[in-house]
Amino acid sequence: MAEAPVLVDTGYLVALINQKDLLHSQARALARAWEKSGRPLLITDGVLIEFANFFARSPLRMLALTWIRRIRAGTPGWIVDRPTPQMIERAEARYAAHPDKSWSLTDCLSMEAMLDHGAKEAATPDRHFVQAGFQVLMKASP
Repeated sequence: MAEAPVLVDTGYLVALINQKDLLHSQARALARAWEKSGRPLLITDGVLIEFANFFARSPLRMLALTWIRRIRAGTPGWIVDRPTPQMIERAEARYAAHPDKSWSLTDCLSMEAMLDHGAKEAATPDRHFVQAGFQVLMKASP
């Protein structure tokens, strides 16, 4: 049986390419471990858009775009989940069902992708994934 993928969230990607990010060393350590193990990585179009938006006014804008294009081009080990209208409806339903949470629609879309792909872990420091019953692989800085 193939190993379940790890969801890659925006916080991980931001930390990975931004050497000044407080989570950069954690992101690099995860990247090295996955490179050795060949663990599949899952990402959604929503995360890729959010990642680009994060760097829209940054000197790292073009580096972020290079990463997005490389991931979308079919880099081995990456699964790009391109949501269907039905998946978007499920994400919107999750979003609507949890008005007590500050989950973004992108988070809800990622959570639905995780369920679809059997992923239980997310490369993120985002506690929203813990609230939804998933394991996060990064610890937010104090």
